[in-house]
Amino acid sequence: MNKPPIKTIIADDNRFFCDALKDSLNIHEEINVAHTFTTLNELIEFTNNNILDVLILDINFNGESSLNFIPEIKSNNKNFKIIALTTMNNNFIKDKAMKSGVDFFVGKDGDLANFKEIILNCFYSDQKKFEKKNSKIKIGNHVFTKRKLEVLQALYIHSDKKEKQLSKLLNITESSLKSHKRDLFEITNTSSTPELIKFGIQHGLIVA
Repeated sequence: MNKPPIKTIIADDNRFFCDALKDSLNIHEEINVAHTFTTLNELIEFTNNNILDVLILDINFNGESSLNFIPEIKSNNKNFKIIALTTMNNNFIKDKAMKSGVDFFVGKDGDLANFKEIILNCFYSDQKKFEKKNSKIKIGNHVFTKRKLEVLQALYIHSDKKEKQLSKLLNITESSLKSHKRDLFEITNTSSTPELIKFGIQHGLIVA
């Protein structure tokens, strides 16, 4: 007896990409891409009122991180797998994705022709699939510790807060925060917080 096809949906803010991936997957009898979504609101409405097996989810969604919406996406229905799809293919983003509830992580710079196998592996596996994590992340010639990347992300998210408030949120001293910022300026060859944040976004170190 044949197994029913894996009911899959795609959520990406690029309509052309959604349609192209849907067409390439629906040629396989093991997979049925039933719907595609280009807005998070429509996706959340669907996932909480319908049965599905796999969600292919773009992380950078119209300038927002879709990882922050996973609790809403899985609010009423937690019985499906999530494959995160992104151009920001580094261990810091992968770690955040895993903690948010993502099962598989795929870089958009990879070969999408292999997506059938990725979906099959995700659906039939009980283990989350990520590359081996490293405590340090190298972007070009720049090397960052996980803590410094947390500081960088906080500078972006809490840009309206003073250093004293920010240090409390990070649970570090104000002098330690200043030290991290000095190191980040040196590593990235920047001289101000706005320049530092711009560097982080451009290099995929900040989930905007």
